[in-house]
Amino acid sequence: MLRVGIVPYLVARPLTDGLGADPRVQLTAAVPSRLARGLADGSLDVALASSVLSAAPPRLPFWLDGPVIASRGPIRSVLLFLRPGLRSPRAVRLWIADPASRTGVALAEILLRERWEAPARRLDAPAGADLFDVAEAADADAVQLIGDAALRACAERPEWQAVDLGEAWWDHLRLPFVFAGWIGRSGLDPAAGAAPLAAAAERGLARLPEIAAEAGRLHPLGPDFVRRYLLEDLCWRLPRAILSESLDAFARRLEA
Repeated sequence: MLRVGIVPYLVARPLTDGLGADPRVQLTAAVPSRLARGLADGSLDVALASSVLSAAPPRLPFWLDGPVIASRGPIRSVLLFLRPGLRSPRAVRLWIADPASRTGVALAEILLRERWEAPARRLDAPAGADLFDVAEAADADAVQLIGDAALRACAERPEWQAVDLGEAWWDHLRLPFVFAGWIGRSGLDPAAGAAPLAAAAERGLARLPEIAAEAGRLHPLGPDFVRRYLLEDLCWRLPRAILSESLDAFARRLEA
């Protein structure tokens, strides 16, 4: 049986449709940082996990021919929130990092350093903390968030300016950013589990409008936002050459 990890976010639903009912799969849902630990300790065989795991040592194997979570521009769920009154990321001096995602944290660090040239210092928040409360207590300039928490913050914290990190990466390099994909534990090519993973993506992407409508009815940002997010903003597949170029560009910057 293939031990598979997924993130418990809206963004994963189109690639994991029906996966929990597949008898070939033992499914675990957890935040990206927990999936990373599962791949590292061997308790997971493959996970829909943060791309940083294949871009930074020990560079776990990435399914280059499989579906991905990527964007050519705005992603809307990987954001840097600027405190009220701060007009540009260039002015960030201290920022609060989301402990749930190494990729989101790494992307924010790269862009603050390379695109905005901000002499920014990172403060890691404890797991489970309200990052905006941490930011206010520390007098921080920005909060980085991913996933459904980032989407909720757009509605709940409108006074904090949201900067889209996917859009910033695209503007900087004119490359899509690959946030996540199917990644195997050390020594396991994730293509070895391609059958159930490919079937789930085929099901989910075929009924993408239905998934968007279901999620949109309950989402605080409303059905139009969710439909645009799932059907227009996100890239679910990339040509292998472009995917490799994007991952390599990310990896080079991680080493800088």
